[in-house]
Amino acid sequence: MTEIEKGRWHLEGADPAQVLGRLAGQEKVMIVLRHAGATHERIGAVGAVAADGDRFALGGPVHTARVDPAAVRRIVLDTSSEMRGKFYPAIEFQEDGDEVLFSAIAMEGAEAFVAAVDTGTRVEIAPKERRMPSMSDDTGDMSADPGFVLLDRLRAGAAEVEIRMTLDGREQSWRGRIEEVRPAMGFANVMTGDFHLHLKAGAVADWRETPEGWVALDADGAPTGLQVAVVPATPA
Repeated sequence: MTEIEKGRWHLEGADPAQVLGRLAGQEKVMIVLRHAGATHERIGAVGAVAADGDRFALGGPVHTARVDPAAVRRIVLDTSSEMRGKFYPAIEFQEDGDEVLFSAIAMEGAEAFVAAVDTGTRVEIAPKERRMPSMSDDTGDMSADPGFVLLDRLRAGAAEVEIRMTLDGREQSWRGRIEEVRPAMGFANVMTGDFHLHLKAGAVADWRETPEGWVALDADGAPTGLQVAVVPATPA
Protein backbone atom coordinates (compact mmCIF):
# COMPACT_ATOMS: atom_id res chain seq x y z
CA MET A 1 0.00 0.00 0.00
CA THR A 2 1.33 3.44 -0.94
CA GLU A 3 1.29 6.05 1.81
CA ILE A 4 -0.66 9.16 0.82
CA GLU A 5 0.94 12.51 1.57
CA LYS A 6 -1.60 15.01 2.87
CA GLY A 7 -1.70 18.35 1.10
CA ARG A 8 -3.10 20.46 -1.71
CA TRP A 9 -1.27 21.07 -4.98
CA HIS A 10 -1.76 22.70 -8.33
CA LEU A 11 -0.72 20.11 -10.92
CA GLU A 12 1.24 22.40 -13.20
CA GLY A 13 1.30 21.24 -16.81
CA ALA A 14 -1.33 18.54 -16.31
CA ASP A 15 -3.48 17.97 -19.38
CA PRO A 16 -7.23 17.99 -18.55
CA ALA A 17 -8.11 15.43 -21.22
CA GLN A 18 -5.38 13.09 -19.99
CA VAL A 19 -6.43 13.40 -16.34
CA LEU A 20 -10.07 12.79 -17.26
CA GLY A 21 -9.00 9.67 -19.15
CA ARG A 22 -7.12 8.42 -16.09
CA LEU A 23 -10.37 8.26 -14.12
CA ALA A 24 -11.31 5.20 -16.21
CA GLY A 25 -11.35 2.02 -14.16
CA GLN A 26 -11.35 3.74 -10.77
CA GLU A 27 -13.09 1.67 -8.10
CA LYS A 28 -15.60 4.09 -6.60
CA VAL A 29 -15.64 7.80 -7.44
CA MET A 30 -18.01 10.63 -6.55
CA ILE A 31 -18.38 13.17 -9.37
CA VAL A 32 -19.56 16.49 -7.92
CA LEU A 33 -21.16 19.41 -9.73
CA ARG A 34 -21.99 22.34 -7.46
CA HIS A 35 -23.59 25.62 -8.47
CA ALA A 36 -26.06 28.20 -7.15
CA GLY A 37 -26.98 26.25 -4.03
CA ALA A 38 -27.38 22.87 -5.72
CA THR A 39 -24.94 19.96 -5.39
CA HIS A 40 -25.39 17.05 -7.82
CA GLU A 41 -23.35 13.91 -7.08
CA ARG A 42 -23.03 10.52 -8.80
CA ILE A 43 -21.19 7.74 -6.98
CA GLY A 44 -19.82 4.50 -8.39
CA ALA A 45 -17.18 2.75 -10.44
CA VAL A 46 -15.91 4.57 -13.51
CA GLY A 47 -15.95 2.63 -16.75
CA ALA A 48 -14.52 3.91 -20.01
CA VAL A 49 -13.89 7.62 -20.50
CA ALA A 50 -14.37 8.46 -24.16
CA ALA A 51 -14.38 11.52 -26.39
CA ASP A 52 -17.87 12.56 -27.45
CA GLY A 53 -17.54 15.48 -29.83
CA ASP A 54 -15.78 18.27 -27.92
CA ARG A 55 -16.55 16.62 -24.58
CA PHE A 56 -15.40 13.61 -22.61
CA ALA A 57 -18.11 11.23 -21.36
CA LEU A 58 -17.61 9.23 -18.19
CA GLY A 59 -18.98 5.70 -18.44
CA GLY A 60 -19.80 2.91 -16.04
CA PRO A 61 -22.92 1.60 -14.31
CA VAL A 62 -23.93 5.00 -12.89
CA HIS A 63 -21.79 7.80 -14.29
CA THR A 64 -23.31 10.24 -16.77
CA ALA A 65 -21.00 13.28 -16.62
CA ARG A 66 -19.95 14.97 -19.84
CA VAL A 67 -17.11 17.47 -19.55
CA ASP A 68 -15.41 19.89 -21.94
CA PRO A 69 -11.67 19.73 -21.15
CA ALA A 70 -11.18 23.04 -22.97
CA ALA A 71 -13.11 24.77 -20.16
CA VAL A 72 -10.54 23.64 -17.56
CA ARG A 73 -7.85 26.19 -16.70
CA ARG A 74 -6.23 24.52 -13.70
CA ILE A 75 -6.16 21.10 -12.02
CA VAL A 76 -5.77 20.74 -8.26
CA LEU A 77 -5.03 17.57 -6.29
CA ASP A 78 -6.28 17.64 -2.69
CA THR A 79 -5.43 14.77 -0.35
CA SER A 80 -6.24 16.57 2.90
CA SER A 81 -9.62 14.93 3.54
CA GLU A 82 -9.27 12.12 6.07
CA MET A 83 -11.99 10.60 8.25
CA ARG A 84 -11.42 7.80 10.75
CA GLY A 85 -8.08 6.94 9.19
CA LYS A 86 -9.46 6.76 5.63
CA PHE A 87 -8.38 9.16 2.90
CA TYR A 88 -10.77 10.70 0.35
CA PRO A 89 -8.45 12.32 -2.21
CA ALA A 90 -10.01 14.68 -4.73
CA ILE A 91 -9.09 16.15 -8.07
CA GLU A 92 -10.59 19.55 -8.86
CA PHE A 93 -11.04 20.80 -12.41
CA GLN A 94 -11.08 24.59 -12.12
CA GLU A 95 -11.97 27.45 -14.43
CA ASP A 96 -10.70 31.03 -14.34
CA GLY A 97 -10.75 32.56 -10.87
CA ASP A 98 -10.12 29.17 -9.24
CA GLU A 99 -13.83 28.36 -9.36
CA VAL A 100 -14.39 24.58 -9.42
CA LEU A 101 -16.11 23.33 -12.57
CA PHE A 102 -16.45 19.88 -11.04
CA SER A 103 -14.52 17.51 -8.84
CA ALA A 104 -13.86 13.78 -8.59
CA ILE A 105 -13.46 12.24 -5.13
CA ALA A 106 -12.18 8.71 -4.47
CA MET A 107 -14.59 6.98 -2.10
CA GLU A 108 -12.60 3.73 -2.36
CA GLY A 109 -9.21 2.90 -3.84
CA ALA A 110 -7.52 6.11 -2.67
CA GLU A 111 -3.97 5.01 -3.49
CA ALA A 112 -4.82 3.90 -7.03
CA PHE A 113 -6.75 7.11 -7.60
CA VAL A 114 -3.86 9.36 -6.56
CA ALA A 115 -1.38 7.34 -8.62
CA ALA A 116 -3.60 7.70 -11.69
CA VAL A 117 -4.40 11.42 -11.57
CA ASP A 118 -1.15 12.77 -10.09
CA THR A 119 0.32 14.07 -13.35
CA GLY A 120 2.22 17.27 -14.06
CA THR A 121 4.39 18.99 -11.49
CA ARG A 122 3.10 19.49 -7.95
CA VAL A 123 3.06 23.12 -6.80
CA GLU A 124 1.92 23.41 -3.21
CA ILE A 125 -0.99 25.79 -2.57
CA ALA A 126 -2.84 26.91 0.53
CA PRO A 127 -5.24 24.45 2.18
CA LYS A 128 -8.88 24.86 1.31
CA GLU A 129 -11.01 26.32 4.07
CA ARG A 130 -13.59 23.74 5.08
CA ARG A 131 -16.78 24.96 6.65
CA MET A 132 -18.80 22.16 8.13
CA PRO A 133 -22.53 22.77 8.57
CA SER A 134 -24.03 22.62 12.01
CA MET A 135 -25.05 19.07 12.84
CA SER A 136 -28.25 20.18 14.54
CA ASP A 137 -31.22 17.81 14.37
CA ASP A 138 -33.44 20.79 13.54
CA THR A 139 -34.66 20.16 9.99
CA GLY A 140 -36.29 23.60 9.67
CA ASP A 141 -39.57 24.27 7.91
CA MET A 142 -39.11 23.81 4.17
CA SER A 143 -42.80 23.21 3.42
CA ALA A 144 -43.02 26.43 1.37
CA ASP A 145 -39.58 26.22 -0.26
CA PRO A 146 -40.07 25.92 -4.06
CA GLY A 147 -37.22 23.43 -4.44
CA PHE A 148 -38.52 21.14 -1.73
CA VAL A 149 -42.15 21.46 -2.83
CA LEU A 150 -41.55 20.26 -6.41
CA LEU A 151 -39.26 17.41 -5.39
CA ASP A 152 -41.69 16.23 -2.74
CA ARG A 153 -44.60 16.42 -5.18
CA LEU A 154 -42.68 14.24 -7.62
CA ARG A 155 -41.88 11.83 -4.78
CA ALA A 156 -45.59 11.52 -4.02
CA GLY A 157 -46.35 10.93 -7.69
CA ALA A 158 -43.95 7.95 -7.73
CA ALA A 159 -43.05 8.49 -11.38
CA GLU A 160 -39.53 8.04 -12.73
CA VAL A 161 -37.80 11.41 -12.96
CA GLU A 162 -34.60 12.86 -14.34
CA ILE A 163 -32.62 15.38 -12.30
CA ARG A 164 -29.99 17.13 -14.41
CA MET A 165 -27.35 19.81 -13.91
CA THR A 166 -26.36 21.55 -17.14
CA LEU A 167 -23.64 24.17 -16.76
CA ASP A 168 -20.95 25.74 -18.93
CA GLY A 169 -18.44 23.03 -19.75
CA ARG A 170 -20.10 20.20 -17.83
CA GLU A 171 -23.34 18.34 -17.22
CA GLN A 172 -24.56 15.35 -15.24
CA SER A 173 -27.88 13.57 -14.73
CA TRP A 174 -29.70 10.90 -12.73
CA ARG A 175 -32.86 8.93 -13.46
CA GLY A 176 -34.95 7.12 -10.91
CA ARG A 177 -37.82 7.36 -8.46
CA ILE A 178 -37.53 9.76 -5.55
CA GLU A 179 -38.12 7.68 -2.44
CA GLU A 180 -37.68 10.52 0.07
CA VAL A 181 -36.95 14.24 0.16
CA ARG A 182 -35.21 14.77 3.46
CA PRO A 183 -34.91 18.25 4.96
CA ALA A 184 -31.66 18.55 6.92
CA MET A 185 -29.34 21.40 7.84
CA GLY A 186 -31.11 23.84 5.52
CA PHE A 187 -31.12 21.56 2.48
CA ALA A 188 -33.65 19.39 0.67
CA ASN A 189 -31.83 16.11 0.13
CA VAL A 190 -32.57 13.32 -2.33
CA MET A 191 -30.23 10.39 -1.69
CA THR A 192 -29.81 6.92 -3.16
CA GLY A 193 -26.85 4.56 -3.24
CA ASP A 194 -25.41 6.16 -6.37
CA PHE A 195 -26.91 9.67 -6.39
CA HIS A 196 -27.15 12.63 -4.02
CA LEU A 197 -28.87 15.96 -4.61
CA HIS A 198 -28.41 18.61 -1.91
CA LEU A 199 -30.57 21.65 -2.68
CA LYS A 200 -30.15 24.63 -0.38
CA ALA A 201 -33.29 26.28 0.96
CA GLY A 202 -33.98 29.39 -1.10
CA ALA A 203 -31.69 28.36 -3.96
CA VAL A 204 -34.74 27.91 -6.18
CA ALA A 205 -36.94 31.00 -6.14
CA ASP A 206 -39.29 29.55 -8.73
CA TRP A 207 -39.57 26.94 -11.47
CA ARG A 208 -40.24 27.64 -15.13
CA GLU A 209 -42.39 24.84 -16.51
CA THR A 210 -41.61 23.79 -20.08
CA PRO A 211 -42.79 20.89 -22.26
CA GLU A 212 -39.60 19.08 -21.19
CA GLY A 213 -39.99 19.64 -17.45
CA TRP A 214 -39.04 22.28 -14.91
CA VAL A 215 -36.11 24.73 -15.01
CA ALA A 216 -34.92 26.12 -11.68
CA LEU A 217 -34.74 29.93 -11.46
CA ASP A 218 -32.83 32.04 -8.96
CA ALA A 219 -34.09 35.19 -7.21
CA ASP A 220 -33.33 37.23 -10.35
CA GLY A 221 -35.27 34.87 -12.59
CA ALA A 222 -32.15 33.41 -14.19
CA PRO A 223 -31.78 29.64 -14.76
CA THR A 224 -29.45 28.01 -12.22
CA GLY A 225 -28.61 24.96 -14.36
CA LEU A 226 -30.81 22.56 -12.40
CA GLN A 227 -33.55 20.85 -14.41
CA VAL A 228 -36.14 18.25 -13.38
CA ALA A 229 -38.37 16.20 -15.66
CA VAL A 230 -40.77 13.28 -15.49
CA VAL A 231 -39.50 10.45 -17.68
CA PRO A 232 -42.22 9.36 -20.13
CA ALA A 233 -43.54 5.90 -19.38
CA THR A 234 -42.48 3.20 -21.83
CA PRO A 235 -45.49 1.77 -23.71
CA ALA A 236 -46.31 -1.76 -22.64
